[in-house]
Amino acid sequence: MSQTPSSYLPPTHFGTTDRPHGALTSEDRNLGAIAHITPLILMLVSGGLAGFIGSLVVYLYAKDRSPGARQYAATALNVQITVAIASAISYVLMLVLIGFVTLPVVLVLGVIAHVVGAIKASNGEVFTPPITPRFVS
Repeated sequence: MSQTPSSYLPPTHFGTTDRPHGALTSEDRNLGAIAHITPLILMLVSGGLAGFIGSLVVYLYAKDRSPGARQYAATALNVQITVAIASAISYVLMLVLIGFVTLPVVLVLGVIAHVVGAIKASNGEVFTPPITPRFVS
């Protein structure tokens, strides 16, 4: 099995583009990294609830740029929506004390997902985070 260069993604991953073989530009990769770094910072500042705002802003900016940038931004937004829902549930569960355990777990998993996503985006690789439903595509 041969390795593919980091600037190449088959068209099936990000849809069809006018670039040959779905090659990503550096702008696509940079937007992908920004799509993960921005909500990561906001998530940590807000305790997990406001990070989706950063992802949403980047998604709205990137969605019409290219299929690659849109996919990276959609992945970051899906991660952030999942983290926001799990954080809200954890805050409610704090009434029965279990939320004090689940909230840090949710935040750590969100941080890991965004760090891995930012690294993969900057390398031009596809990132499909585990246990993250696709709310936005």
